[in-house]
Amino acid sequence: MEDNYFKNGKPIHRMSFCAFLDILGFTARMEESYGVGKADELLEEFYEIFSNQIEIMKKDVNETLLYFKSFSDNILLAYPQFSNDMESEFSFILWSIQDYQLAMAIKGFFIRGGLSVGKLFIDENNVYGEALIEAYGLENKVAINPMVVLGQNVKELVDHHITYYANESAPQLQDVLVNNDGQYFINYLSKCIIEGFEERILNIDFLKMHRDRINEALIKNADNPQVFSKFVWLASYHNYFCDSLSGYSNYSDKLRVDYNLYEIRFRKINE
Repeated sequence: MEDNYFKNGKPIHRMSFCAFLDILGFTARMEESYGVGKADELLEEFYEIFSNQIEIMKKDVNETLLYFKSFSDNILLAYPQFSNDMESEFSFILWSIQDYQLAMAIKGFFIRGGLSVGKLFIDENNVYGEALIEAYGLENKVAINPMVVLGQNVKELVDHHITYYANESAPQLQDVLVNNDGQYFINYLSKCIIEGFEERILNIDFLKMHRDRINEALIKNADNPQVFSKFVWLASYHNYFCDSLSGYSNYSDKLRVDYNLYEIRFRKINE
């Protein structure tokens, strides 16, 4: 695998997708856990889910061209170009990101990050290149809410890939959404729709767990406007996705986040 970024024994740049992902508010959660004497509980919870996801990533690395590195609560993914239009490469790294986001979210660890495309070098010990710089910048400065934002070059590739398909059949239309500021971001909840033998099936268990983790976060952070606003965004995203599911026989509006938990309320100062 290392040969993808080497030529004649020398390191080279390779056009690649690069994703930089971290867990929203994880440092604050660690600090809180130490303060209330629950550090070991959080460590055990995080270690179990994160280690499981690392093992899944390792399997993908062994079976595909995916590269990954992990440190603390951060994950870096890379996928080198092997086709002219990079549509397949986008699909492969997209699936890995979606799987990771959903698996972490239903355990209450919400992911934000950036996905870029550009020149990159990566091996067992090093990561270097413009794609890394952009992906980190997207995560650090653009992905304010728990979402994985697409860089401008990735956005342009997705727009081009959509032209390959007729009508509404482009898979990118289900896997990528547009935020209210015009940023493209990954729709990881689309992983709740499973391709069955004869029809697509809705995994309501995942949606229930996703709803419940958002409910818990909204209640817990009701008095912290800066953090609360991020989960308001997440609740809005969850309910937007639910709005697209009316055609599934096992869908119920009970899968939605209760609007009363995240509506903006006002009162007079003497009330």
